Amino acid sequence: MEDGSQKMERTEEPHYFIVRVTIGREMQVFERLKSQIPKEGGIYSLMKPYNLKGYIIVEARDVESVQKLIYNIKHVRGIIRKEISLGEVLRSVKRKEQTVSINIGDIVKVLSGPFKGETASVKSINKERGEVGVMFLESAVPISVNIKISDVMVTKTEDQNESKS
Repeated sequence: MEDGSQKMERTEEPHYFIVRVTIGREMQVFERLKSQIPKEGGIYSLMKPYNLKGYIIVEARDVESVQKLIYNIKHVRGIIRKEISLGEVLRSVKRKEQTVSINIGDIVKVLSGPFKGETASVKSINKERGEVGVMFLESAVPISVNIKISDVMVTKTEDQNESKS
């Protein structure tokens, strides 16, 4: 006689579903869903894609398991019933490498933040953190600040600066 209380192994192919959530509340919903996983069977994993706002990807046995998981969770807007493939999941969770086209000595304009609209000279570049160290040109006191690369726009390259001198 076999014992029927053996641990169920995951033998079937996992399915991936997209859950729509309120934009800006993704991490709150993610944490809430994560805490619900032990209670609901059939959920294998949760993923919060970096480049998709308002969505969470759920790896589950079937759509009914996902519906049980999201039932009565605040800021959940629904489930997209169409299943997505593993390839689509991997493309959505993969971080894209930023190409750094800024060099030391370039003149940049700050696009956002407290220094929006200011012009500055690039003094250092940190590719790992995605930041540039800049020195503002029009300030009375020299100020050096680290700013995200995505928050600056090159207005003059170092080559252009040298040719005018």
